[in-house]
Amino acid sequence: MKKIFLFVLLFCSMPLFAGHNALLRVKTNTGKTFEIEKIMDCSQSGATIKVSKDWLLAADVATLEIVPDFAKAKAGDCGYYVFPDGMLGKFGFRKNGEYALKRLPMAMSGMKTPSVSFVSIIKSGRFESLIVAKVVNGNYEMFHRFDYTQSKPYEDIVLDYVFLKGKDADYSGMARVYRNYQLARGEVVPLKERIKSNPELAYAARSPEVRIRQGWKPVPTPVPEQSIENEPEMKSVVAFGRVGDIIDEFKRQGVDEAELCLVGWNSKGHDGRWPTPFPVEKSLGGESALRALIKKAQSQGYQIVCHTNSSDSYRISPDWSEDVLAKQRDGSFVMGGSWSAGTMYHLCFEESYYKFTTRDLPKIADLGFKGLHYIDVISTINPIPCFDMRHPINGRQAAEYATLMLDCAKRNFGGAASEGGYDFTASRLDYALYITFNLTSKRHPMIDDYVPVWHLVYNGIILSNPASATINWSIKKPEVAMKVIEYGARPSYYFYSAFRDDGKNWMGVEDLRCGTDAELKEAVAEIKKGSELLKKMGYLQFEYFDSHNEIAPKVFKSEFSDGSVIICNYSDSEFKYKHSKIPPMDYRLFKPLF
Repeated sequence: MKKIFLFVLLFCSMPLFAGHNALLRVKTNTGKTFEIEKIMDCSQSGATIKVSKDWLLAADVATLEIVPDFAKAKAGDCGYYVFPDGMLGKFGFRKNGEYALKRLPMAMSGMKTPSVSFVSIIKSGRFESLIVAKVVNGNYEMFHRFDYTQSKPYEDIVLDYVFLKGKDADYSGMARVYRNYQLARGEVVPLKERIKSNPELAYAARSPEVRIRQGWKPVPTPVPEQSIENEPEMKSVVAFGRVGDIIDEFKRQGVDEAELCLVGWNSKGHDGRWPTPFPVEKSLGGESALRALIKKAQSQGYQIVCHTNSSDSYRISPDWSEDVLAKQRDGSFVMGGSWSAGTMYHLCFEESYYKFTTRDLPKIADLGFKGLHYIDVISTINPIPCFDMRHPINGRQAAEYATLMLDCAKRNFGGAASEGGYDFTASRLDYALYITFNLTSKRHPMIDDYVPVWHLVYNGIILSNPASATINWSIKKPEVAMKVIEYGARPSYYFYSAFRDDGKNWMGVEDLRCGTDAELKEAVAEIKKGSELLKKMGYLQFEYFDSHNEIAPKVFKSEFSDGSVIICNYSDSEFKYKHSKIPPMDYRLFKPLF
């Protein structure tokens, strides 16, 4: 009791403001639990709470939950909670449960209740935060849970809550507040401004992304720990010469501009021997054929880049060393799944940057590539701390090394792309391959819908494709394909996206192939649709996505900062909007009159 009294005294010695309180639920590393009421720093527009690093250390905090008194609702209330991954839950009559999001694409979340609507912004402490929605006996609450069971606290926790009213009191308004926060502090710059000094980004913004998986070893692998003696044979599928045929077919069909990204050009194909990229894979034609391909693409007016990896390491790599791997607090390795080269071990981002990124990207650029260079993984995972005493880094430092990797790409190629849209990379990221893996997947019991919160924040700032499911969008079912239009996104394609032998292909089973001339022509005809879509509505890449809402059952309205409106009708009946009739599973773009 004496210890708890001291903690209460510490908090009560801080300036008091009338307004709102937050409940702090604490669990220490010794297993003790206690709660503290903390008065928040309030104003008419919102509330702020700060918990100092020193207090977290003194209290020996293992986990801390911060629950504002206004972040609550009851079953049956109108409203919802929104997560930064786009997941939305309503206050239904659910069984007890919680949705705890550990992987945060953005440092924001929000809630709309009958009494208050707000957006929460994590200004400090992001990389140890989970965002949680919880219901117990019909009582809902949304809060941040900070986990220090692995990393000791290294920075203060600062949470800002901005209250929303009127037309701003919805998830679109929440996104606008967060976007303005990112712009105001200079974390991001609009595309309209950035393209003025970046021709590679300007080109990418007006062209579809076309990724070509050229070669790979079996996935899942039959050999988890590979060596030269037991390495499975690589499948050589799209040689450099065949990529040249794709370019020729682009010309024949009138695909005037496209950014090609070669996947698996490196030693032993896609995920073949990272972190070692060289030599250029001989079975695809080798370095001389690759250099000739790059020159051909550029001479025909196409931007061409390639795929690399700065996060994975495999035992088959000539650069394999346990010394450069990320370590957990107990000294064990941080490991991922099983891919072409076997069991994946995470690199320490500090080691990866200094030993591999800065070594290899200039050499890869020397091959002739120019455009939005793609570094796999780093923008679709939380930054991984490392506890190796030779190169220890915390979550924030790992995030800083990720941005340095993207910086290195921008210096050498002109631009930087990655797999996801986690916005600790937003200051350097030009293009995100997909924002969610969960567009069509089964929902968590606490989730009712997916909404385009990320796109509302970053359209007009970062190029993107909406989801893994919308890769090869024009050959997908209409309810998936139309999301590219609804969100004003960049059409993206992938030859041999469905490459796994077990059928677990996260981009879908529908695919582009070029094994025969007929397949090649069919694939390019689909890419042509992306090119035509950009000619029609590609200007929206440069506009903010200001508002999104369901205006009738299964009918959605997207509004952009220039006044453009898109109506997407997913219903089974015709929908009338103004003087237009929109058929089922179709859309209409309404451009501003001025």
